Amino acid sequence: MGQLPPNSKSDLGRQNPCLPSGNCIGAGHDIYREIACLSEDVTRSPAAFTGLITQSPYVVSGKVGKLYAQRYRTIKAWQQGCLELLSASISGTTSPVVAQSFLDHLPHHFGWLHHQSQREVCVHTPIFFRTDQTCNGRIVEVQCPGSLWGVHEILMEYYSSQGNTAVQSATSLSKNFVDALRRHCISEPIVHHLLDNSSHPAGERFFIQRVRSSVRYFGFDPDISPRECNFVRAHDFWSLLTENFASERLAQLVEGKSVYDLPPVAVFDQKLALALPFWDETRAHFPDDVRLLFPYTTMVTPAGVRLSGGEWATIEQFAAMPRKARDYFLKYAGSDVSRNWGSRAVFHLGKLSGKACEAYLYEALKRYSAGERWIIQEQVPSSERVTFINRRGVPETTMAHSKHSVFYGPTGPLGVLVMFERFYKVHGSSETITSVGVPDKSGVAYDPENRSRLS
Repeated sequence: MGQLPPNSKSDLGRQNPCLPSGNCIGAGHDIYREIACLSEDVTRSPAAFTGLITQSPYVVSGKVGKLYAQRYRTIKAWQQGCLELLSASISGTTSPVVAQSFLDHLPHHFGWLHHQSQREVCVHTPIFFRTDQTCNGRIVEVQCPGSLWGVHEILMEYYSSQGNTAVQSATSLSKNFVDALRRHCISEPIVHHLLDNSSHPAGERFFIQRVRSSVRYFGFDPDISPRECNFVRAHDFWSLLTENFASERLAQLVEGKSVYDLPPVAVFDQKLALALPFWDETRAHFPDDVRLLFPYTTMVTPAGVRLSGGEWATIEQFAAMPRKARDYFLKYAGSDVSRNWGSRAVFHLGKLSGKACEAYLYEALKRYSAGERWIIQEQVPSSERVTFINRRGVPETTMAHSKHSVFYGPTGPLGVLVMFERFYKVHGSSETITSVGVPDKSGVAYDPENRSRLS
């Protein structure tokens, strides 16, 4: 249940969900001006979406949609396992090396002191989050709650305005969010969304404005005081402890009067969590179906790394391997907000010379004794043919690396966003091609064989 059927062959002649079909945006539209105007009308800023758009939405088959729904429980089991390991680390009932990996890299008042104070609090797993995955369903990262909610919303509105019937019949992400939020909260939700460290605040403001028709927000709606907010959203762990009302909010959490979307613990703001199902020290804590969610991911240690085949390699041995054999990403695994988002501190070791690879790994280990951790994650090819509208308003077809993002809430999947780029780091740049996922109602099915690794 962890991934879609494996790629058995490359067949670029097959129909791609984002290739031209019915309900396409035609040439000649000043598309990007229209989207900027929509953004300006809603947020008084034209920057809610600044990338490129596919000619038509990305069709998600019923089979794939079912997979997204089924794997929700497995993702929650992984998150719960991470939380239990953190709790065991705080109470001293797990290996010291595990506890050090969770908290030693943090300043004492944000690390051990804060987390020990949370021992009596019923800290939960993330409520809303976004999985970033390959086209065959392997999850490479999980963002809690992640950005791009507003990007999904504005693109759905634009496709709908152009008469796309699949989008017009689909439920918006904002409505799905509101419905899930209302079912989750005991009382009427009042939200404080901390945007300071959002990677794309303009997009999130667009999303907030659409949600505000049903839910009130501090800072947007009149006569709402901070003390009335019972649902707190933030894009990083640090913001939860440094915002103006942090001490009062944490006290309300203890009293059961408020809920945090991203819980006020570090683990869900760390890529470290991706390695826990595989790392020798923590592997036994997770079942096999959790490991099936992710590419092989493990810790970089001074003694070396354990490879996906089970063999051990020192840093020197790993760096000396052929490039194809070290087809891994090196990723910063801590919660330093200057390095843990937007593809920062992510390096493809297979693209480096042996000497450079060794240098990067030793650089990553410089602060190991202080608790800083880095992981390596096996690279999984993800590329597809896509038709998009270029800046001249003309449809253009290309092969590109792809990233499929699924937005989840407490009820399961809420929406799908798909991004494409020629560069292997797929993130929200001005050259990123973006589409929204829509349920398959046209007979055009998602084809897991319609992909080919870029050269």
